[in-house]
Amino acid sequence: MTTVQQTSPYQHYVYAYPHKTAYRRLQDRPALRELWAAQDRSALSLYVHIPFCEVRCGFCNLFTRIGAPDDLTGAYLDALERQADAVRAALGDAEPVRFATAAFGGGTPTFLTASELERLCDLAERRMGADL
Repeated sequence: MTTVQQTSPYQHYVYAYPHKTAYRRLQDRPALRELWAAQDRSALSLYVHIPFCEVRCGFCNLFTRIGAPDDLTGAYLDALERQADAVRAALGDAEPVRFATAAFGGGTPTFLTASELERLCDLAERRMGADL
């Protein structure tokens, strides 16, 4: 009897951007406020990464995970809130800050519950100042 071995169609694939391991570490990380001091803040883009999915797509190499144990999504939203506060503070108040675009992605944002999605949108609007 001959056995046919099944192989995955997604053993290798090519994507257009470098893997995270291709970048060098920054020796002295500059402060965000210093980096953005001379930047125009009137048409920024806001991207919020949601790293949770029901299934992993064969072509995906993003930082995601399948499922989430109890309280992980809440802890992640807590961390996003802290990060949003830090980024908003780094943008400063010297000139108006306006977000021309906003996106949620990376994983599957609808993996979050309705109340978690509401919290995410509140974070983008109330903490960051995006007009969704």
